[in-house]
Amino acid sequence: MAIIGKIRSKAGLLIGIIGLSLVAFILGDLLTSNRSFIQGNTTTAGVIGGKKISIQDFEAKVQQNIENYKLSQGKDQVDQQTTDQLRDQTWGQILNEELIGKQIAKTGLVVSSDELFDMVQGNDIHPQIKQAFSDPNTKQFDKKNVIQFLKNMDNDQTGRTRAQWVNFENSIKEERLNQKYFDLIKKGLYVTTAEAKRDFEAKNKTESARYIMLNYNTIADSTVKLTDADLQKAYNENIKSYEQPEETRKLDYVTFDVVPSNEDRTVAEKYIQDLVPAFTASTDDSLFVAQNSDFPVDNSYHKTGTLSPAIEAQMFAEANGFVSAPYMENNAFYVAKLEGMKMLPDSVQARHILFKTEGKDSLHVKATADSIYNLIKGGAKFDQFVMLSEDPGSAMKGGDLGWFKPGMMVPEFNDFCFDNKKGSLGMVKTNFGYHIIDITDQAGMSKNVRVYVVGRKIEASSKTYQGVFAKANDFAAKNNNGDSYTKAVKDEGLNARNIENLKENDKTVPGLDNARELIRWAFKAKKNDVSIPFELGDKFVVAHLIQIKPEGTLPLEDVKEQVEVEARKNKKAEMLIEKINATGAAQSLDGLASKLNIAVQPLENVTFNSPYIPNLGAEMNVIGTMFGIGKDKVSKPIKGEQGVFVVQVTDVKEPQAPANFNESKTQAEQQLQNRSQYETFNALKEKAKVKDYRGKFY
Repeated sequence: MAIIGKIRSKAGLLIGIIGLSLVAFILGDLLTSNRSFIQGNTTTAGVIGGKKISIQDFEAKVQQNIENYKLSQGKDQVDQQTTDQLRDQTWGQILNEELIGKQIAKTGLVVSSDELFDMVQGNDIHPQIKQAFSDPNTKQFDKKNVIQFLKNMDNDQTGRTRAQWVNFENSIKEERLNQKYFDLIKKGLYVTTAEAKRDFEAKNKTESARYIMLNYNTIADSTVKLTDADLQKAYNENIKSYEQPEETRKLDYVTFDVVPSNEDRTVAEKYIQDLVPAFTASTDDSLFVAQNSDFPVDNSYHKTGTLSPAIEAQMFAEANGFVSAPYMENNAFYVAKLEGMKMLPDSVQARHILFKTEGKDSLHVKATADSIYNLIKGGAKFDQFVMLSEDPGSAMKGGDLGWFKPGMMVPEFNDFCFDNKKGSLGMVKTNFGYHIIDITDQAGMSKNVRVYVVGRKIEASSKTYQGVFAKANDFAAKNNNGDSYTKAVKDEGLNARNIENLKENDKTVPGLDNARELIRWAFKAKKNDVSIPFELGDKFVVAHLIQIKPEGTLPLEDVKEQVEVEARKNKKAEMLIEKINATGAAQSLDGLASKLNIAVQPLENVTFNSPYIPNLGAEMNVIGTMFGIGKDKVSKPIKGEQGVFVVQVTDVKEPQAPANFNESKTQAEQQLQNRSQYETFNALKEKAKVKDYRGKFY
């Protein structure tokens, strides 16, 4: 069973089939509601190539993956973040089945029984099989272990082991089919000699130049007047950049933060004050802190400089049993009691022999450790037994752990080393196992104190929460449309934060906790709707839906701000080009620079493949022009990203051509092959017109 556990954790087997009755129970309320999500269909999680994926089928597969994860990780529960990740993983699996699986079926590719046998116990063992059936000590793989496992797996009368193994075989079979399919595509990619030569020159041919630039910033935006024709032209020129693969939302929101009131502060302070008499009388301070504090118990000793400044001086001056006055720090009230004081080393050097208990009979391990400990205590040499240690890093150094300070080791180990003197030998039990410890040296002795602290956080009460909610609710009720919301935000001086391009399946919103409910609202609301208050962490949020951006090419009106930026750049470019042409000095770069009163700048050793100008960034039009005009010629004005350029090539360095371009061809083909799987999947996804509606359910 240990072997199947290792395979399960590595291969991600789908185990634990969940009945549809459970799924129906989980989703029942949602699926029987009257809300219409997808043209009246409330049961579709997504559509792939025209095939609807029902939410019941999807959730059943999610539950299978969750059960598999819990078993492989040894957990009883999974948190929300992990559940979200497993849902995404499940969607990816379904996409792969529907997109890649169908293509594989068309090719006729198969993994034969002989091939599968070869992967499991033949001459081409799958890496996960090797890993699962390798000796943990020698790391050596032995086929006999696989055969033995296969012979014995039916001894599990529940049938679970066989089912897990069948799922595992199916997973490596599917992996091999995918590999074959993508290998077919990779091997079909070809780069011609002409393409390889062009690629070689683009990477290795260099040119140097001189240039001048008139920056767009030299013209104030306010002086540029844009017409509808200017906007339409800029929109048409950049229309590809206004396409979006899925519908998005734009909204803003205001927050009403839940902050503890003065009354809440007083309650926390009184709680601590009322505890002082009982804390003073306590005879078990550790238990008292555990029962009464909002913070964990600290049983360690502290030297100067490691306690709160509010109490440190007192704790090093007073006698045991001293109780401080209540004090406030880090949004909490505290009271501290001095429990003990001792001289302790500042650092310790020790060596150890570790006998691990993980996966072993603890009593047997203890008996072994006891026998070795008694031998060393009786006079045997520590070094004689160091190589028995299951801490290989220190064993190679005679068990030496080097110097360490308080708190660097686990508590039991730390306490022995700092509570005992140099030369002490002992054995302690930690989470790792049994340690035989020899304290070889100690440095620096200083006074240390053990201080027990009871703390009470200053937190907002339910009354405070209700007050903030009432304020947020009142704001939302009075300003339930976009116009009144915008006016109220301005009149009340509220800080409205924007969210651009919110997607339906987004899980988070920067600055907000657990924002999924807000995201779902945004995709059910209409333009200019204002939300009810959402309680997100320690604040209430009221949102305003500003814009719905549909899938596809956005209309000019929806992207007007971006279009105006490009249109303004076009107009500035026209004005600067006209200014350059008006000088009449186009044949001389120096003459042109003189008339424009700007400096000529050098540009050294540029390649076509790297179209960057230092301190300016990517300027593809400029570099492209350089490699097209030839040496010594002065270019016409070039519209760039940062301004208008005029360039003159001063030097061209041709690379020494290789005897053939085989290496360049290989590199170029490798680049294509590396992208092939990603590009193939995306092409199939686009062709299948995949729709993901999961955000309507989760």
